[in-house]
Amino acid sequence: MAAPDIFTIIRNARQQGQYEMVIDAVRRLTASKPNIGKGWEELLNHALAAADEDAGLEIAKVMQEQNPRDPKCVLILAERFSRVGKSEIALMLVERLKKSAPANPALDYFHGVYSGHLGKLDEAAELFRAAIRRKPDFGDAWALLASTNRINQDDKAALQALLEKNTPHALPGAAYALGSLMHQKGKHEQAWQAWSMANAFDRKRRNFNLQGELNAMKDIQAAFDRMGDELPAVQQRVQGPRPVFIVGAARSGTSLTEQIVAATAGTRALGETMLSRIASWPLGNLGQGDMQKAGAFEPGKVEWARMEKVFRGLSGMRSEGAPVVTDKGAILHLFVGAMAHILPDARFIWVRRDPRDIAFSAWRAYFADGNRWRNDLSDSAAYLKGHVEMMQFWQDRMPDRVMRVDYETLASEPQSTTDDMLGFLDLPRLDLSRTNFERSNVPTASFAQIRGKISTQSVGGWKAYEKWIGPAFGHEG
Repeated sequence: MAAPDIFTIIRNARQQGQYEMVIDAVRRLTASKPNIGKGWEELLNHALAAADEDAGLEIAKVMQEQNPRDPKCVLILAERFSRVGKSEIALMLVERLKKSAPANPALDYFHGVYSGHLGKLDEAAELFRAAIRRKPDFGDAWALLASTNRINQDDKAALQALLEKNTPHALPGAAYALGSLMHQKGKHEQAWQAWSMANAFDRKRRNFNLQGELNAMKDIQAAFDRMGDELPAVQQRVQGPRPVFIVGAARSGTSLTEQIVAATAGTRALGETMLSRIASWPLGNLGQGDMQKAGAFEPGKVEWARMEKVFRGLSGMRSEGAPVVTDKGAILHLFVGAMAHILPDARFIWVRRDPRDIAFSAWRAYFADGNRWRNDLSDSAAYLKGHVEMMQFWQDRMPDRVMRVDYETLASEPQSTTDDMLGFLDLPRLDLSRTNFERSNVPTASFAQIRGKISTQSVGGWKAYEKWIGPAFGHEG
């Protein structure tokens, strides 16, 4: 079949929500490596819309092969490697690219990002500085420099000037950076003012449908209530790694928890993946209508083993032979029921943190995209309440599969909490005093936060900003 015909199939399948067909067509076209020019960018967009990051990586490889001198293709390939947990390859690609364009601030920036993912924070900070020297209004570089805690008083005037000019490409990054600097100085009013400017900017450019999110959570719970508690019988375990899902809202401590679990022998951290989404596409969006259409309310109608094979196959390729993998993500709470059915041996760690600390941490943090609830405190309070209710729903129905870990307890009693958690997961004991997280691969916004020793430093951080945060949460825990 000619490439134009396959593109028509892909576009029609997306319009109809038939993402299994999208994935199949994308992969078939990619395997044939046709010379379709700009069509590869469209194909990449289709792959990512279907959550198929592995196909996205293969597409990026073809793009780079067919356009070896195009730096844009190299950067796309680096990003795709990073997204599948291979930031070391992403770093190598950017370092190679910089040899031909040593004064490019964008390359300094990406060099810093991937260095940060790998725990090279001093190097990352120097690279963000280099990007800013070459492009003083580089907002993203300012924000990530601040995330490494390498911003200082000498930066204040430059940041204030950028905000006074209201330079679009300096926002919201420069505002997040200025807020971080003021926070370090204990100037809470000025910090809050800067962060408010950053969140207002993000709120305007990214809509958030709070009620839609809450309705989706309720609909998924209702769908799994209709299915009942009985899980599908295990005929023969599909080969592949045993999964541990680390579930929690953004900024709740899931990155730290994943790194602890992944430090055990034979365990590989996959980070934030979309494998749950790609494996469960036959169930649609997991609400009652899609689940009924898939036959989930009728015994024997759903091919759970086929979905299990997809997850184990993809996670197995990424794990490189590790018998256990960890998977985390900000929307995994939606997939707990589906993955419990698809993967009979899966276990789930629910990381719960004081929602006011989550809201504060998210309010002051720079995210390139996603987690749009964080830009309005009333949205944060309602969304996080719904998140807790949903996770409590899963734990009530599957107490032997879902364990709650309170971030505050993990921070204050790390060894005993870790012992309990690893016992629940049937993993070997880990001596935290001998565990070093400095060089772990963390390709998320938390790459600078989890380095070093576990501490209670961030617990209760919201209290310094109580007059702004408290009212949205009704001063309740």
